[in-house]
Amino acid sequence: MAAFALVVPRWNAHDVPGILAHYDDEIVWHDVAAGRRYRGKAEVGAYLERLMAGLPDLTLEVTQRLPRGRFVAEEYVIRGTHAGTLFGLPPTGRRLEIRCLSVVEFRDGKLLEDHFSFDVASVLHQAGLLPPLTVADTALGGAALRLAVGVTRRADTARAAIGALLALLGTAHLRRTTHHARPITPKEHR
Repeated sequence: MAAFALVVPRWNAHDVPGILAHYDDEIVWHDVAAGRRYRGKAEVGAYLERLMAGLPDLTLEVTQRLPRGRFVAEEYVIRGTHAGTLFGLPPTGRRLEIRCLSVVEFRDGKLLEDHFSFDVASVLHQAGLLPPLTVADTALGGAALRLAVGVTRRADTARAAIGALLALLGTAHLRRTTHHARPITPKEHR
């Protein structure tokens, strides 16, 4: 728990080396929201640098901490102005409040592994890139969402069909090349 008390001021000071000093050399971050994994201090440090460049006035406030053995569950809020690229999004200039959850494992008093998540839809909404869900309650909004869902379903079906076709072509090619000791002629190919 002492590591948490010491690391939060480093976040608010934007002191990436100071943050990393509280992490085990084998730190692994699991960004559940983005489906990404960052291994080691270099990758985690690069993520922190990008985060702080995207929110140059970033502050972190811990709202809840629940320790249990070598694990700690933590709820926190990251706040800042979206003045740089953040999660691949170009700057909007808007103020963001990103609610986060982490489950952290410790080893020898240092953070070893962190599974963290945040509400992506809320971030997109605050950045002005996603309308509120109440839009679906309007006739026009509901129609637009039904259209978007239909397009997405058709695109998913097309992607699945193309994937299945490619898989079939790949296995057919493998069957042909593994069962023949000589090249296949155009006539045999049909």
